[in-house]
Amino acid sequence: MSGKKVKTSININEQVWTDFSVVVIKKHGGRKKNDVIEQLLIDYIRENEEANK
Repeated sequence: MSGKKVKTSININEQVWTDFSVVVIKKHGGRKKNDVIEQLLIDYIRENEEANK
């Protein structure tokens, strides 16, 4: 998926966000959280679109 980007804001438990950030930095390096989150959303959409067919 590509196209125009949208800036959004979400509320997440602070510890969950910290743990997620540490894992992403260890695995992908800094400044990759947006890419990882976008891929997680794409995967979630695909999995649930298939489940609803």
